[in-house]
Amino acid sequence: MDNSIFENTQFPYNIATESSNEPLKILQINLARAKAATNQLQETASTIKPDVILVQEQYINNNGIPGIPQTWKTFSSSNQKAAILIPSPKLKPALLATKVNMVELKIQTSSFPIIIISAYSSPAQDVHTTLQEIQEIISSLPEEKIIIGADLNGHNTLWGYRSNDNRGKDILDFILANNLNIINKPDALFII
Repeated sequence: MDNSIFENTQFPYNIATESSNEPLKILQINLARAKAATNQLQETASTIKPDVILVQEQYINNNGIPGIPQTWKTFSSSNQKAAILIPSPKLKPALLATKVNMVELKIQTSSFPIIIISAYSSPAQDVHTTLQEIQEIISSLPEEKIIIGADLNGHNTLWGYRSNDNRGKDILDFILANNLNIINKPDALFII
């Protein structure tokens, strides 16, 4: 297989929000259920000002409440391990689906609507369960532009790991079967 097709893939659209010509800023992060990481996210968001944050393993306090600012719109999967946060008041997202391992929104940009998915698969869970949830969305919306931010706990050198594992192979097969593009930044942080 020619791995070079994945190496410098850039997202093919300059997506701007409906109310601005500025590009849509999307941040994706796994917070590892940590309060400190959630606090750091708030600081980072105040600096880089993302429009959308795709979160996996968000911090939930003892009362079952996410540690996210209440001014942010928050949409979570039913198990609360994947979420989409909208700190920007200018965006008007529409919730399309909440499943066990993923959540899906639609956001109108200046050019076209875009589907945004946040998903999580625990290393103890069969990754195919989450991939099936994502597949149902992709299959039901064949003409839509879709961005997926997911922590599926699969290792593959194509998205920054030093080695491959079976989950990573299954995820890569899913990516190829659905004609998806990997847009990770080569210098993105990974905890290995």
